[in-house]
Amino acid sequence: MTTPVPSTLPVFRWAFIGPTYWPQWVLIGAIGLCSLLPRVAMLGVGRLLGRLFFWRNKKRRHIADVNISLCFPDLSDGQRADMVRRHFLAYGQGIVDLGLVWWATRKRLDRWCSISGIEKCQVVFESGEKVLLVTPHTVGIDLGGVMLSRCWPGVSMMKRPNDPFLAWWLWRCRSRTGAQILMRDQGLRSLIKAMRQGRCAYLMPDEDLDSKHSVFVPFFSTQAATLPIVGRLAAVTGAKVLPVITRLQDSGHYQVCIGDPLTDFPTRDDAVDARRINGVFEASLRGAPHQYLWTLKWFNTQPQGASSPYD
Repeated sequence: MTTPVPSTLPVFRWAFIGPTYWPQWVLIGAIGLCSLLPRVAMLGVGRLLGRLFFWRNKKRRHIADVNISLCFPDLSDGQRADMVRRHFLAYGQGIVDLGLVWWATRKRLDRWCSISGIEKCQVVFESGEKVLLVTPHTVGIDLGGVMLSRCWPGVSMMKRPNDPFLAWWLWRCRSRTGAQILMRDQGLRSLIKAMRQGRCAYLMPDEDLDSKHSVFVPFFSTQAATLPIVGRLAAVTGAKVLPVITRLQDSGHYQVCIGDPLTDFPTRDDAVDARRINGVFEASLRGAPHQYLWTLKWFNTQPQGASSPYD
């Protein structure tokens, strides 16, 4: 008999204070200590952690190399290797900067994070229309979500981790500024309901789940199994879709950029709409392509059932 999929939000359990979860608490404590450091020291720790990941995690380094090879076939071996190294440095910084997501005061967030394009979203809100913000998976997506949820009542979804402690901790921290964080296994009805109640949705649709729920459309120079969820949500809710990208600048400052609402969208053609979203993501990523989460298996599902490129 299969175990029913949980459909409730994560909760704290007294077992979390037991020895089983002490390693997680140590990691959280280390990130917390890093968040107390001056920004220049945080940047140094982030780069050091990124270099450690690069040298020690050969599996993720291989995945990043495959992804970048598929998406940027015109790069030389040296250019591709450089992007992989730069990605790990940004990834390490993103891990350290989770301390800002989890604990930073409003004053400190405003010092190291800013938003451009707020007026574009505000115009849509004031017109009475629903808002759907879509963003690719970059190293700064959590900080982007925290900053945006301070501007408007927000709603987003997250995949439920297998570790119940991690599920509770991430849900708790992502909710701390008032955003409503739903578990993906709760289904889209809860998200649609929240949007209809006036919450601004913040969605990361660039995931490879399987070919059954996806359409194959271009992403950079390869075909990606892409969820057509953005077009379908826009059609059901009547929401305006605005792209968002969160970039980590060399200074250590995060910039959350809100783009213009998409015009002539949705078309109600899944492939056309998914291709449009991927194209928007491509354009936003080209300014700092190394900050995309290349260590994830974005292209595991291949057209016509071809074997995974990571094998």
